[in-house]
Amino acid sequence: MSNISSKPTSLADWQLVKVTGEDNRTFLQGQITNDINRLSEQSTLYAAHCDNKGRMWSTLLLFQRGNDIYYIERKSVVKKQVAELAKYAVFSKVTITPVDDLNMVGLVGDAIPTEIARKLSDKNCFTENKITYIKLPLPQMRVIMVTPEPISEDLHPCSDWLKLDLQAGYPIIDNDNMAILLPQACNLQSYDAISFEKGCYCGQEMVARAQFRGANTRGMYVIKGTSDVLPKIGSTLEYKLAGGWREGGLVLAAAKLDEKDGVCVQVVLNNGIDLNTPFRVYGNDNSRMTF
Repeated sequence: MSNISSKPTSLADWQLVKVTGEDNRTFLQGQITNDINRLSEQSTLYAAHCDNKGRMWSTLLLFQRGNDIYYIERKSVVKKQVAELAKYAVFSKVTITPVDDLNMVGLVGDAIPTEIARKLSDKNCFTENKITYIKLPLPQMRVIMVTPEPISEDLHPCSDWLKLDLQAGYPIIDNDNMAILLPQACNLQSYDAISFEKGCYCGQEMVARAQFRGANTRGMYVIKGTSDVLPKIGSTLEYKLAGGWREGGLVLAAAKLDEKDGVCVQVVLNNGIDLNTPFRVYGNDNSRMTF
């Protein structure tokens, strides 16, 4: 999808969470898969937050404003994810709260001011006049703008941003898929979202085992095709074998590509699957998709 309109894009399905307090960096270092020491006001951090078995509560895009650390995640997971994170905050001087005094909007193509694009040429984040700009490089340059100002109601739909995330290969972890998948099952090792050199964090042993002992046998894929319905998040697809259709895969996200039943689906599958395999929405003869 190419979005060259000067109109911003809604991020209504995403939520900001703020982690404040003098222990916020050391606390997060013991909770997320990436190294918090790489985070600065000009460098964001992509990571996962896992349970003690290494299964993801959420993926997080972290950034810093002053001494405060923020992260962006899907709105559907916020309540449970924050509660799980807060369980470990009892002995740390931190406060974890969903944000309601800042707003987010997505900028793509001509919606990105030339001066902002120039300032992001050698960094992926900066804050100016109380507004933070975060650069995402895939599948094309995009910018998340975090601002205290109200957001215009004249926006592209949130589904447009979702389509770009699907094309970029960023996993979409919503409520129905929490605490199920290891980070490697969503290819996070390919997005520099896991540090294998940092100290201990929640779930580290299982994440390391998946990486170095082959404990993970799944990967995330995007398949495209046509369907008159979208698969439900957390459901399975069917794939065709010689004897018929077999149930398999875990659907993370799905989006309509056009008005003619074009769809793309983000799905976790067993590694080694034949890339010529046809798929369909479970039990639906009017859908056909492939890699």
